[in-house]
Amino acid sequence: MSSKWASWGRAAVATRASSISGPSGYVLVPLRESVDFTLYRGQQQGNPSPILAITLTAEHPSTQSLRRLEHEYSLAAELDPAWAAKPLELTRHEGRTILVLKDPGGEPLDLVIEREPLDLTRVLHIAVGLASALGQAHRRGLIHKDIKPANVIVDGAGNAWLTGFGIASRLPHERQSPVPMEIIAGTLAYMAPEQTGRMNRSIDTRSDLYSLGVTLYQMLTGALPFQAADPLEWVHCHIARQPIAPAVRHAVPEPLSVITMKLLAKNAEERYQTAFGVEADLRQCLKQWKSHGRIDPFPLSAHDSSERLLIPEKLYGREREVETLLAAFDRVATQGTRELVLVSGSSGVGKSSVVNELHKALVLQHGLFASGKFDQYKRDIPYATLAQAFQSLVRQILVRSEAEVDHWRQSLQEALGPNGQLIVNLIPQVEFIIGKQPAVPDLPPQDAQNRFRLVFRRFLGAFARKEHPLALFLDDLQWLDAATLELLEHLITDPDVRYLMLVGAYRDSEVSASHALLRMLEVIHKAETRVQEIVLAPLECDDVGALVADALHCERVSASPLVKLVHEKTGGNPFFAIQFFTALAEEGLLRFDRDAAAWIWDLARIAAKGYTDNVVDLMVGKLKRLSNRTQDALQRLACLGNVVEIATLSLVFGESEDEIDTSFLDAARTGLILRLESSYAFLHDRIQEAAYILIPEGARTEAHLRIGRVLLASMTSDCPAERLFNIANQLNRGAERLIDRDEKVQVATINLRAGRKAKASAAYASASAYFAAGMALLDQQAWSDQHELTFRLWLERAECELLSGDFVKAEQLLGELLQHGASNVEFADASCLKMQLHVLKGEFPRAVDSALTCLRRFGIEQPAHLAGRPSESLIDLPLMSDPELLAAMRVYAVLVPVAALSDFQSFCLLACRIVNVSIQHGMCGASANGCSVLGVLLGPVFHRHGEGYRFAKLACDLVDKHGFIAYQATVENSMGTVAFWTQPIASAIDFTRATSRAAIEMGDSAYACFGMFQTVNGLLLRNDPLDAVWRESEAAIGFAREAKFGDAEG
Repeated sequence: MSSKWASWGRAAVATRASSISGPSGYVLVPLRESVDFTLYRGQQQGNPSPILAITLTAEHPSTQSLRRLEHEYSLAAELDPAWAAKPLELTRHEGRTILVLKDPGGEPLDLVIEREPLDLTRVLHIAVGLASALGQAHRRGLIHKDIKPANVIVDGAGNAWLTGFGIASRLPHERQSPVPMEIIAGTLAYMAPEQTGRMNRSIDTRSDLYSLGVTLYQMLTGALPFQAADPLEWVHCHIARQPIAPAVRHAVPEPLSVITMKLLAKNAEERYQTAFGVEADLRQCLKQWKSHGRIDPFPLSAHDSSERLLIPEKLYGREREVETLLAAFDRVATQGTRELVLVSGSSGVGKSSVVNELHKALVLQHGLFASGKFDQYKRDIPYATLAQAFQSLVRQILVRSEAEVDHWRQSLQEALGPNGQLIVNLIPQVEFIIGKQPAVPDLPPQDAQNRFRLVFRRFLGAFARKEHPLALFLDDLQWLDAATLELLEHLITDPDVRYLMLVGAYRDSEVSASHALLRMLEVIHKAETRVQEIVLAPLECDDVGALVADALHCERVSASPLVKLVHEKTGGNPFFAIQFFTALAEEGLLRFDRDAAAWIWDLARIAAKGYTDNVVDLMVGKLKRLSNRTQDALQRLACLGNVVEIATLSLVFGESEDEIDTSFLDAARTGLILRLESSYAFLHDRIQEAAYILIPEGARTEAHLRIGRVLLASMTSDCPAERLFNIANQLNRGAERLIDRDEKVQVATINLRAGRKAKASAAYASASAYFAAGMALLDQQAWSDQHELTFRLWLERAECELLSGDFVKAEQLLGELLQHGASNVEFADASCLKMQLHVLKGEFPRAVDSALTCLRRFGIEQPAHLAGRPSESLIDLPLMSDPELLAAMRVYAVLVPVAALSDFQSFCLLACRIVNVSIQHGMCGASANGCSVLGVLLGPVFHRHGEGYRFAKLACDLVDKHGFIAYQATVENSMGTVAFWTQPIASAIDFTRATSRAAIEMGDSAYACFGMFQTVNGLLLRNDPLDAVWRESEAAIGFAREAKFGDAEG
């Protein structure tokens, strides 16, 4: 090795590892070591040509670091030794992965800067060389995405070579989602604002020019433009702070300072547009400096015209709307309020773009942002969009430090209590934070719905807090499902919800006056929740003119005829206008004239082309220009949804991730789809519609069935709910092509599972749709040869129709169930539902008749007395195991509250019967309920208060011993009632408060109100101060109003 390389190599690593052996007999001397990678220079005995080698620093490196080396090696064909350290080999040596690069000579720029200050001549030589190398990379279709001194090699003559292409992109533009800065690829100190994901802008070649600006600033001043203590502060610096100009900071010539500050502009449109334009101006600076020792002002950007059409991403004509949105979030963050902001307008008018302007405001307020998008083809998947939104937040938590994850674990565990499994069912990733959760007990449907709402509100409250207010954005509300609508209504009207801004966007053309969304809006207005409505109209001709003039870098007047044509053709719709404009460039009707250094167009040819006035038709035309392979891939993507995980695509396509990337490459390059971290997404709904239209109408059903079969073949018994719903949806959309009877039964079973999952989350309308889909696949013969499946589909659907308020349909289904019931257990299950139907219709005598008719089928005999046994001994009775008796006890449990409302004598008799059946056949949850009711009756009816206390105590002990959690609130309420007669008042109040707590945990608003009512009475009986009793009663009345429980308020 020459003394030149050895001297600075040894200096750079004086305190680090010594030389190591490399591949092919090379001796590797370390030049620089970072957290992820170590750079070596290698010399081989007898070989005058040195190499560079990059290895992974950590003993157990991350997968991401290894992928960066693999990706840089994959770019070898695009990298030229004239301006890049070209990869030669990716090899393994002594357990290490090593990327071997052609050594261009020179040394890393960061070591040059560290060693000594650079004089201006050297800075300008290096800057010109770096701009030239970067321009060459851009011409090869690459965005480097990590330009910094450590990734630049320079020699004494100012020549520069790029390295560090591990995160480089072959796409002309990318979108970075607003994930934690800790996991965004790149280097924070040199990162362009749009690379942070907080600017509502795409990453393109101009992002590299910002990083070039940071590097130039550092060479000129010896310091970075900003200093920050943590990742969030770095983000704030890049998107909001203005650096001190180099001319002010370090006596840099003014033109050079202006060039640097232009590179550091926050918005890409205000920077240089090309590396060639930067290089030209830097060469002029170098020429003046070498000739005169000074740099006089000269016109900048004279050679900065891009030959690629760059559509500006800034918003036009939306200043007032953005201001309204930001003001709403400021109120939420500073005042702790909850607000609903609805953004409406036609498809493509820019609703999402306006909302995404929130990201910059969130940084200052430490706010969280979660977003989900409803899919027009997935309307039967309950809560899918909410799950999608919160999945992104959960993923952000999981990549944070162990201490931060532990903080979130405590916060979520405290919020969710024993009901964490409900959220895990919806968002499986939550389990990685809070751990395995106990199963939640089955509850009556209304209680289950109340419990789910309570638990989800608490879950949301863990994110929406003063220290980090939450902006929750739900796009395409016109396609929302009924379950999500009801949950959103509950959340946004709940006075306990604070620091939340719910933003919803919808197409006003698809939301009529009868749409459920507008009915919800009436309820929200009545609840006095603040609502902001932003209506986006099409752009005015002047706004379209500004967009066209900025894109073509010309005066508006000269482009006026073209602007008028674009506005007329697209109606001022921004998405349509941009797509139409790019179509002109793609077809050569709008092109860059190199001689004139300007864009030119042929208005007559454009007018004669006869472009469609329909944006979907325009997109179909664009898609048809792609290869057959890409079109086929887009069609399958459209069948699967708007956003699809790459793992799912790989399964459906039968291809590797690299093969899928190849299939989608042309579509991604033309901006039709986005390549996200682990998924692909359509840029816009209209593109998805166009891709779906490309599938011949007769082939769509077969396409869905084929996808459904592939997904079904990979399904596991414990697959997440969202995957189960996706499988069911694909199979249902292809159901008309099902012929084989066994396969129909299999798909009906999938629908039963999906329906039960939806029902468990209180999404009764979606659940009913799945049950109905399963029913449609079965014929009359199924009642005999698939009886269990058939009966359960009918029973589950009948319950969902009942809970959704369709009593006619429910009664029809129950009639068929009672006719086809093959056992007493099945007859009891149907009878319980029929009783509930009669109760909801106010037909209490018919409910009692249904119960008694059912019980007569069981022939239950009851003993006359306890045979001298004390009530306390009943705790030792075994559990009931007979399925028919358990079914009968379920009927009893439903009948008790019905009888209490309709026939007090029957009510008393039923309590006795439940206890007697339990003594004879064993204990179950309904036994605890019966004992507690008997305890309440023994005091006032029979004046046997002591025995009443013992039976109520027995009920509580049964719940504790056997875990009859579903009955806890009921027995606690009875114990509180009995305790007022037999125990100190303070003890009774403890029981009434326990009633409310247990009922709230279980979602039983009725018993929660009963407990609060009893508590207020107890406080009065105890002679507590009236102001304390008043506060307690106000809280109780507020809860009753929210729960719509009028009796408690009365």
